[in-house]
Amino acid sequence: MGRIRLALVWIAAATILSGQQGPPPQAFPPQQGAPFPQQPFPQQQGAPGQPLPGQIQQDAQDQPGQAVARLSVINGDASVRRGDSGDWVAAVINAPLLAGDSVSVGPNGRAELQLDNGNFIRIAGDSEIRIGDLENGRSQIQIAKGLITWHSLRDTNMQSEISTPAVAVHPQRLAEVRVEVGPDGSTRITVLHGDAEVASPRGNERVHEGSMMMVRGSADDPEYQIVNAPVRDGWDGWNDERDSLLSRSQSDRYVNPDMTGTQDLDPNGRWGYDPSYGNVWTPNVPAGWAPYSNGQWVWEDYYGWTWVDYDPWGWAPFHYGSWYMRPGFGWTWFPGPRYGRLWWRPAMVGFFGFGGAGIGVGFGFGNVGWIALAPFEVFHPWYGPGWFRGGGARYGFAANVVNNANIGNFYRNAGVLGGARAVTAEDFQRGSFRNQIAVNSTQLRQASLVRGAVPVTPTQNNLRFGDRAASAATPRAEMGNQRFFSRTTPAGGAGAAAQRTPFTQQQAAVRSAFAGATPGGVRGQTPAGNAGGSGWDRFGEPNRAANPAGSAAPRASGGGGWDRFGSPQAQQRSAEPQQQRSFESPNANRSAAPNYGGFRSLQVAPPIVQPRNAQPRNAAPSGGGYRGSPAPAYRGGGGGGGGRTSGGGGHGRR
Repeated sequence: MGRIRLALVWIAAATILSGQQGPPPQAFPPQQGAPFPQQPFPQQQGAPGQPLPGQIQQDAQDQPGQAVARLSVINGDASVRRGDSGDWVAAVINAPLLAGDSVSVGPNGRAELQLDNGNFIRIAGDSEIRIGDLENGRSQIQIAKGLITWHSLRDTNMQSEISTPAVAVHPQRLAEVRVEVGPDGSTRITVLHGDAEVASPRGNERVHEGSMMMVRGSADDPEYQIVNAPVRDGWDGWNDERDSLLSRSQSDRYVNPDMTGTQDLDPNGRWGYDPSYGNVWTPNVPAGWAPYSNGQWVWEDYYGWTWVDYDPWGWAPFHYGSWYMRPGFGWTWFPGPRYGRLWWRPAMVGFFGFGGAGIGVGFGFGNVGWIALAPFEVFHPWYGPGWFRGGGARYGFAANVVNNANIGNFYRNAGVLGGARAVTAEDFQRGSFRNQIAVNSTQLRQASLVRGAVPVTPTQNNLRFGDRAASAATPRAEMGNQRFFSRTTPAGGAGAAAQRTPFTQQQAAVRSAFAGATPGGVRGQTPAGNAGGSGWDRFGEPNRAANPAGSAAPRASGGGGWDRFGSPQAQQRSAEPQQQRSFESPNANRSAAPNYGGFRSLQVAPPIVQPRNAQPRNAAPSGGGYRGSPAPAYRGGGGGGGGRTSGGGGHGRR
């Protein structure tokens, strides 16, 4: 009996070990049209702290750059005001946004901004925000008017601030906070989940889940009141649908935790296992598709030439990882190791040039081409700190052009049908990428390889994300001149938004290099009287008889109850548990939410999710990833208005 048990133990151990090791690496046959065989690479290890074989080599200039946000959902009219030029351009899905950029959503529209792999901002119709600061681990969003919802689905340790004209809101860890700014600058802050800290020049107050803080008055001396949160409306319902969709994503299991935009991969492709690379993803695309074929190159401050893909899933696979042709499956994306350092890049490609002379192209070729990097090929950046501010080679701003390089010797995907893409130099500068050139093997052998800065001077056309003009229906406040209260921005100096290089300066720097070859504050708002008989309190004011110690918050607004930030009694109440009630409670006291004359409750029509229609490739999506579901429409009235619950957004199709 003992021998039998010992034999069973050995069999179980052998089975476990064989399952962990996985199948051995297998060599792939030559790819279609490849002039050279494709070599296998070591199997992905994926162990924390251990670099993958073949990926140890790295360009010395390949370092983390400025933080970038993704415009992940658009419904209706939305526009972006670029922080480097001041131009208004039409918003598209997968548009990269930097500190200093503004997003404006027209009536009956909505949009979603993804800051990192866990923090999302949803923007309602007739609203405008500005990214005041965006760095790794820190963000500031300024809202001039309208409604947004901030939700942190994953704890990323990001220090976040939502700046309004009167106060600054700091969501605490995994919080969901709704912030609405009225026409007069008055603010309503509703905490749907977790906690939020509200800061003013006179002190801070904490708002707990199920409560709403109302703030009015100037930024120098605002007053507030905490009441029960109003009943959830259609806008909240749409946010719930988005959260549910994002939370169901399984792609996070296969990628580096720092990677963003992977939630859209699940419904648009399939994950598989390749013994040479590990976990890989194959998109659902039509025949003849190739990576970096359905989108366009735009010019971004700091990064220079940046790829914007038109497919709704086209964020992660074009800013992280690499592509290869997988036999029997087609083009497949390898996300790279699950552990180790990872940062965003404007595109994972190599550039080359060929053909006759081109105007504005420093290396003297009439065509500009690009190739998707294959797994473990070294990425050579064409950007860097200070490159486009002027100074040329003093900042390392130079192009290394290798003439007649035979591109196939450098990039494996050059030998794959459709792997090499190109347009004329004139089309590249016009921002027109519909007429892509079929690059043959002879042109690839005679082409010139580009390393370092791409010697193409950008034009105003390269600032657009697509062919459409910006909608005039979106609100366009001069947010750069508006004052917002902030607790994080240093006095006398703005955040990263102030460090943007004007586009004309960037353009001149590129042309010259290749010529031979908000502190705190707010717009004026007079407080609605002193605290004497109106029930409004001022920040830092001594105890008032109208607020007896120990009174519980939230409270109804009928009998006053407005406090000043930093007052002793307000701090005492903030430390106590705040009374909560169910949002759907049929006996909820709706009178607890005050009637804001300028504020209106929200109502969202049920969405209509339509199937994806055939659309010519290389055409920017005109309306984003969500269709047929109007954004919340403001209606007359105030208070805690119900509105009917939306059926949610669903993952729309173009």
